[in-house]
Amino acid sequence: MSTAPDFRPTWAEIDRAAFRRNVDAIVRRLPEPSRLIAVLKADAYGHGAVALARECSPERVAMIATALLEESLELRRSGITLPLLVLGPVAERHVVLAAEQGVALGITGPEELDEVCRVAREREVHVHLNLDSGMGRMGLLPADLSQIAEMIRAAPRLRIDALYSHYANASDVDDSWTAEQTARFDRMCEELRGAGIDPPGRHMANSAATVRHLVRPGDQVRVGVALFGAESLDRGGSRLEPLLRWRTEIARLKEVPPGAPIGYGRTFRAPRPSRIATLPVGYADGYSRLHSNNAEVLVRGRRAPVVGRISMDLVTIDVTGIEAAFGDEVVILGKQGADEISAEELAERTGTISYEVFCRIGKRVPRVYR
Repeated sequence: MSTAPDFRPTWAEIDRAAFRRNVDAIVRRLPEPSRLIAVLKADAYGHGAVALARECSPERVAMIATALLEESLELRRSGITLPLLVLGPVAERHVVLAAEQGVALGITGPEELDEVCRVAREREVHVHLNLDSGMGRMGLLPADLSQIAEMIRAAPRLRIDALYSHYANASDVDDSWTAEQTARFDRMCEELRGAGIDPPGRHMANSAATVRHLVRPGDQVRVGVALFGAESLDRGGSRLEPLLRWRTEIARLKEVPPGAPIGYGRTFRAPRPSRIATLPVGYADGYSRLHSNNAEVLVRGRRAPVVGRISMDLVTIDVTGIEAAFGDEVVILGKQGADEISAEELAERTGTISYEVFCRIGKRVPRVYR
């Protein structure tokens, strides 16, 4: 898709200066000599990974992490020279490609390490070892450590750059599991050190742990959603500047009598003489169908309710009492005037999290970088 609104009046504006300020705010929180790993997976949570990677200077950002190898390769093809790390699993056939492009691999289990070691007998491969300290998804278990130590010793060209793990519930400041995970990670690191594996890097803190200052001097941090101005704690207070503003325009405006049905299934009927505006956006763009009769948008700085079912390409809103006009800007997500529709508000209405709100915004919504 175009990155400019050439055809539709619906696009998402991304504030690159706000991203830079958020990076600076995170870096200022870190103890010396800790460094930031910027997590730009899933197209930077829907914000555009290539554009934001270009805002990451090596003075502030040590490395960029993605979930998939193809995400890192896209950054390389776009001229990004910062060190890259793939957090997700990769197949053996991809290891050589990653090595050729200078992409480090996060090792998520002994099976994957075995594949990497076969390649590392012939060429240099850089990896970070993922230790499962209690998340339970990916990573090496304590029972795996003696086996993987032998595998590493048998692969002389394998370079272990870091050990890392991931907190399961750092967003809850009252959950003791975070401290338990830290202790488990430390024990696993110590066991590997005893086996002669003591890489220079450590990283465990995600966005929530970073804003809570759960970072030891010298450890790296992996920060994703906080860089995009979303709240990373269960009970607010850590939110930085939102980057994304999703807007559209009124494409149809009409007066309807009391009782007039609106949309599929006639789930909304006008309770009074009403002004109904139609917006050229829908669930095909990532605006959840669960917002049917269950969200608000901003028109001329005022809130207008979404009425009727969200269609694939259209949304209807009730602008009765608002001096709205054909072509007026409507903000779906972000600020207009003194009010704001936050990602957290949309997430709460649909029983999800802000991460999903961002990631749902589809490719057919152009991103415009300010």
